[in-house]
Amino acid sequence: MRTSLIYVGRLPNPNMPHADLESAVTRQSWEWLFDLPHRLNLVIEVVNARYLPVFPAAPTAEAATIRRLLRSGEPSIRAALEASLHSPTPVQVTVEDVLALSFKLAAGGMLLLARTLNADDSPAECREDLELIGSWLTGAIDASLTKPANAISVEPYRMVSFQRILRDATSRGSIRKVVGAFVESLSVWEDVRIGCYVTSVTGGLFQYASPVMAPSTSFPARLDEAVVPQNRRIVRLSRADVDRLGLTSEPGDVLMLRIPTGPDISWTLLFVGMIDDREQVRLTVYADMLREALNELLATAINRLVADVTRHHLPQDEPLQTAAQTVLAQLTAAVGGQQSALAVSRANGGQALAVGNTALLSSDPARHDRLVARSSDGDSLMTLVIAREPGPFAAFEREIVRAGVAAVHPWMQAALQCTKETERRRSFRSVDTVFEELAAGAVAAGQPASVIVISVDPTMLRPSLISSWVGRIRAEIRGGDFAGTLSDREIAILLCDASADQAAVVCARLQQMLAVDDTTGMFHTAIGITTRSPDSPFEGSLVGAARAGAAAIH
Repeated sequence: MRTSLIYVGRLPNPNMPHADLESAVTRQSWEWLFDLPHRLNLVIEVVNARYLPVFPAAPTAEAATIRRLLRSGEPSIRAALEASLHSPTPVQVTVEDVLALSFKLAAGGMLLLARTLNADDSPAECREDLELIGSWLTGAIDASLTKPANAISVEPYRMVSFQRILRDATSRGSIRKVVGAFVESLSVWEDVRIGCYVTSVTGGLFQYASPVMAPSTSFPARLDEAVVPQNRRIVRLSRADVDRLGLTSEPGDVLMLRIPTGPDISWTLLFVGMIDDREQVRLTVYADMLREALNELLATAINRLVADVTRHHLPQDEPLQTAAQTVLAQLTAAVGGQQSALAVSRANGGQALAVGNTALLSSDPARHDRLVARSSDGDSLMTLVIAREPGPFAAFEREIVRAGVAAVHPWMQAALQCTKETERRRSFRSVDTVFEELAAGAVAAGQPASVIVISVDPTMLRPSLISSWVGRIRAEIRGGDFAGTLSDREIAILLCDASADQAAVVCARLQQMLAVDDTTGMFHTAIGITTRSPDSPFEGSLVGAARAGAAAIH
């Protein structure tokens, strides 16, 4: 819905010569009034006694249409302006799909409000909105024109001061601080208590900020999207509507307003208090200032995260897994996550990379404490899962991490392609062969080498369990250690420069980590350990000995 508002200045009366009217208009500061067009879709014009505009034209199509009608002396517009001078109520006129109301101002002037009607707009709702706005603006304009130069009027002061408060909060870079400043300021200035809700990643809306309120007011923790108006029109709720929401409060008015800030992101405000028509319009303007601040902060958060994750260049001697863990930490911190996992899967379904708590990758994505973001380029799929307690994730947080995942996916895919050839050259050699060579090199350098073999009980096997465990183990061991798949139910871990005692500690930690996946209540997976030291003779295969130790346990 697009709207246009025309301010038609006072016509001269016997006590106010034409020159005085021009002076009264030009000596005031109208910045607050010029700020309204993009908040209420309004065009502002003051017209003198000859119906000529005084204010500069607004740069919109609606403003150009209304100015053309005024300059051409369109008969129905002129008749409505003249008729409103003698009417205690606004005079309505419709021309060229524009519905307009003309209000009488003090000293013989008029205020003309106009809205372009689209096919799905309701003329009755349009007139109601224009009447509310006109009731507020006529008083505000009259009060401003009667003030001496540089005097402070109430409405301009409120608008400018409230915008300054939100700008100060926005400079701190926190969406929660901006919402908190909005709620706290209006509770003091307007004596209005506010419940602020935001779209959840699992649907519906949850309360994002604790309202400043009297003990007798209780806001519901969640809202169903079905009860929220889908347009940006503020709605005054009936007592039955209030009861259905589960909102309990002392007698007063309850208003609801939806603020969309993206395709899948919206905020909903519940206003509770003694709210008259003029205050209702003012709250709409304040809410649009909040929308502007939220959009700015969301864009800033996205740009900052994208810059952070793409700034990390992979050093030649740094494993890709280490770089992926750095990126995962940045993505997780951006939304205050506590645990997370990042995985890249190839188009054929094979897993190319997994870091973090990979058990999260198989958790239910519909949980309110899970945030899932994906990026696909045809060759691979990157999946990020973040967990956090307490409290649900908001849709705007998903938008932030989605941008980060989309930004990091291309360079991580390129890094995987660079290592693909090396992996291909090694693919003909079994894991145990590679581990034997690496262990021999460590011993030759005077370091001990330990091998752990984990043999998974067949009753525990399920799709992707082995690959998931390998990813989790790699996230736990040191950068110079290795983990790989021996068979469809065996995993081998090589710990370079690790004694038998140190290997036992690692083994215990891994057993504790993996036991959470054993639904039997007992850890049925067997683990074998073998250590080779530079000062002790050793014959045979390290991997084979550890494998045999695991088999002996079954």
